[in-house]
Amino acid sequence: MHRVIVVGSPRPDGRSALLADELFNACIEECPEDGVSIVSVASLEVGPCRGCDACRVATEAPEKLPEADDNLAMIPEVVESGAVLHRCVIRDDMTDVRKHLDAADELIVVSPVYFAGAPAQLKALMDRLQPYYWSGLRKKVRRPMVLHVVGEGGDPHGFEPLIGTVRSAFSCVGFELELVLDWVGKIEDDGIVAEADEYPIPPVGGFGAVDFEFEDLAYPADFGFAEEGDEAMAEYAPEIDSEYASDYASEPVRGGEPKSSERAKLALSEPEPKKAKSKPQGGKPAGKPAGKQGKGGGKSGGKSSYGKNKQAKAGKRRG
Repeated sequence: MHRVIVVGSPRPDGRSALLADELFNACIEECPEDGVSIVSVASLEVGPCRGCDACRVATEAPEKLPEADDNLAMIPEVVESGAVLHRCVIRDDMTDVRKHLDAADELIVVSPVYFAGAPAQLKALMDRLQPYYWSGLRKKVRRPMVLHVVGEGGDPHGFEPLIGTVRSAFSCVGFELELVLDWVGKIEDDGIVAEADEYPIPPVGGFGAVDFEFEDLAYPADFGFAEEGDEAMAEYAPEIDSEYASDYASEPVRGGEPKSSERAKLALSEPEPKKAKSKPQGGKPAGKPAGKQGKGGGKSGGKSSYGKNKQAKAGKRRG
């Protein structure tokens, strides 16, 4: 069995890297006969997808594939899917990333939260998984995937967009998200300070996939301030344009009658009268992946978070 740990942080020595090292060591200790490798976006050169659709057309099979005894030998599902026939025309480190994904029996993704979603570097890697979509690998037997979410906390929008993106992208490679572990606010500069919480996996398709009525939402919970209420909203009020706020105050509230007095709090000042536009008088308009590999016995039984109980080394870390 071979496990691959994908680290989605652009920081080579941040919180995500710290946790990934703990998971790597735990995999070796708990399953010494299994293989494990790390793929970190901080040491990769992976360009964004161009949307050229060239990967849709099947090419000839490569002349040589990893041997059966190679630690990165393709699993049977990948070989049978024809994934090797659908390749990207961009020549960069994504070629090596695919070798690790093709060999993985289990995938572990460690990612920080950037505005509720994935960092640009990890998003670029996930977008470049498009060739797998045309291979049909997603229709084969799914392999397990675990997502570890890292962050400082404080964002009222949470991180469900990150879960959805990771889930969608790696499903094309044949992985199924089975567990999400929430490390937000639990890893400090001097290491891991608390246990991760298991986060409920949202339904596939989000709200559109369940019997959901917007009338069930109550103000201000539908804006992510269920506990803090108006005081928390007032903190964000300076960031809201006054003209937008005055227009917004007249709109009906989802799940109830308009609350003009509460919406009026968003308007910090009267909008200035618009000035007439003058006509222009002339002129022109203004690393390499898998820096670590290990192989060692013993299959792990059931779901494992791999090292979430271990204390991390001290050292200044950021997400």
